Amino acid sequence: MCFFALYFFFPFYRGITGVGGKMYSPFLDHHINIVKGLTLFLTGSAKLILQVLHYEVSQPNYHTLRIGYSSGISVNPSCLGWGVMSFWIAFVFANNGSWKHKLKWMITGITSICILNITRIVLICVANHLHWKTITTLDHHQTFNIFSYGCIFILMYVYVGVQKKYEGIELRREKQTNKFSTV
Repeated sequence: MCFFALYFFFPFYRGITGVGGKMYSPFLDHHINIVKGLTLFLTGSAKLILQVLHYEVSQPNYHTLRIGYSSGISVNPSCLGWGVMSFWIAFVFANNGSWKHKLKWMITGITSICILNITRIVLICVANHLHWKTITTLDHHQTFNIFSYGCIFILMYVYVGVQKKYEGIELRREKQTNKFSTV
């Protein structure tokens, strides 16, 4: 249920922050636009990395990056990784643990997904600039999903392992408490 709520929230929110929609909200569009904010974060981070690598980068709008006069990349809302993030948050939410523990793991997963996405944007920009056909001919969306879900499955494995260890410690602690309280 959590996954569907998060997953379908995104297109709904895109609709109310998109100019021309029947439920358009200028306030949300101008002040709390999650889609534009996440896109700007990803492209801005990629731009910073490219500049550190000494590339001449232009960003004509919040969703487009290019090196020099190359074709660059345009990051549209379907490229933000919302589905993968929704899946991760729903997984953590559905498992045992305190809210602090869950929040830490949610942030870890979202950060990992964002790092993968920023890396993808940087790589595509460099590939377009240097004419790397091997990378420019890939389906970037599908490739990102494969790597993202691979990362998520690794995080799930680690999460479950940490959770089992934590529950084992709690069980031993509880047995110790019960042992002393019955005397």
